[in-house]
Parts: sequence; C-alpha cells; structure tokens
Amino acid sequence: MSDVRSRPILILAALLALAALTLLASPPAADAKAKTCAEQIVADWYGDGRVDKIFPLHCYQEAIRSLPVDVLDYSNAKEDILRALAYARQDEPDPGPGGSGPATRPSEEPPRTGPDSNQSDSDEETSASDAVDTSGPSSLPIPLLILGGLALLLLAAGGAGYLSRRAQARRGGDGPPGPV
Repeated sequence: MSDVRSRPILILAALLALAALTLLASPPAADAKAKTCAEQIVADWYGDGRVDKIFPLHCYQEAIRSLPVDVLDYSNAKEDILRALAYARQDEPDPGPGGSGPATRPSEEPPRTGPDSNQSDSDEETSASDAVDTSGPSSLPIPLLILGGLALLLLAAGGAGYLSRRAQARRGGDGPPGPV
C-alpha cells in the first residue's frame, strides 16, 4: 500500500527534475537572439545593398568571411562591404554604390573634342558598377528561346514521322521492304 502512495510523488519529483534540467540546458533567450557584428553587417547589406551603420573595423572582414558561396558568386556583397569598410575607416557611413566619395568616385577624363579626338558616339565609357536590370520584360532569355525553338523543331520532326507511318499504314504498305 505504501508503494501506491509514493508513486505520484516520485513522478512529480521526476517531472520537476526534468523541468529544471531543461531550463538549465537551454541558453537564455536574449543570447539566442543576439547577432554578432558580422551578422548585423550582412543583415544590413541584405536590406538595400549597402551598410548604413558604422561597425567596428574587424566586423567587416568577418562579415565577408561569413557570406555564403552563392552570395559571393552571384552578388556584389563583398565589394559593397569592402566599400563600407573604406568609409568606416574615415568614420563616415556608406552612401551606397551610387554615392560620391574617394572609395566610389571614378577617374574621369575631360571629353576630347575636335577633328583629332578619334572618339565616336559609340565609344561611350560605361562603368562596371552600373546595375543591369534583368527582371524586366525587355530582357529576353536568348538561350531559353533557342532551346524552346529546338524543342519545337524536334516535336515537329517526330510528328511528321508519326503521320508518315500512319499514312503508309492506311495505304496498306507495311513500310519499306526489308532484306530478302
């Protein structure tokens, strides 16, 4: 009879011990949500392509090292963060890719005019940092159009072969004669 009375107490004690272990094992909520300075730089960059705040200088290199490979390959995150680092060294906020300043100002030559300028209208200088908008309807995916045309050509050839066999079967022919 004493075993039946002590069983609920043992279960309650085990549950309390499990709850205490769970509380001790989990990190505090504030520490779990706190981001490192490198993560803050990357999050700031994801917003608008520039780092708006000034962070400690070591955080910029850590942010570049923490970037995923696809972000490094398919975006200009590294260049943008390095530009923000250059401005942070001057204790200035990053104005963004179109901003003016020593880190982003291109070297410009005065335009040449006159008969010996050897410069035509088609030789305009373009900057490598100009953004190309490929999301609009004006940009045609040429490789996709070529593959689609090839697929349609192959479907047409297959359909012509199928119709040819059906026409031959209606005429009573079993196809071309085989070896004798």
